[in-house]
Amino acid sequence: MPEDTLLQKAGNGLLFNFSWLAIVTSESLLIAPLVVAAHVTIHQLWIGRGLRELQFIAGCALFGLLLDQLLFAVGVFTLDGRAALAPLWLTCLWPVLATTFDHAFATLQRQLTLAGILGGIGGITSYYAGTAMSAVDFADPVYGPAIIGVLWAALFPAMAAVAHVWFREEDNGGEAHLA
Repeated sequence: MPEDTLLQKAGNGLLFNFSWLAIVTSESLLIAPLVVAAHVTIHQLWIGRGLRELQFIAGCALFGLLLDQLLFAVGVFTLDGRAALAPLWLTCLWPVLATTFDHAFATLQRQLTLAGILGGIGGITSYYAGTAMSAVDFADPVYGPAIIGVLWAALFPAMAAVAHVWFREEDNGGEAHLA
């Protein structure tokens, strides 16, 4: 599989950030899924890896849906100050993030320590920004961000490692290798 150019990697990162902002600021049951559909379509037409990547994106979306619901259920987050189910628009962030793992963040597939550091920092800052722009908030201003930081410090390298195996398995005739 040919490696993306720097322009493609940067464009992938910019597309993710644009979609993230559109989803978070919309908080919409209609707009957020439309942003995801447009994002994934543009991504697939430009630098996508076909069905294999669509399967990865779907898997990340399902995982994210479950994780978001768990974080709301255990009280890490509230919606308008109350316990609630995670809103659909929040879950829409997962498929757009998934499009970055074999493109903008591909280098992190082999640098898992760095992925952990960036995941912890990026997780906290992303959720802080998201809570500042939406009705979602941390239930506790200390424990909530701490939980998210630790979670994303582990989750981001794990997702990078899964992406590495997932996208390289096809290249290796069905055999997966982390090395």
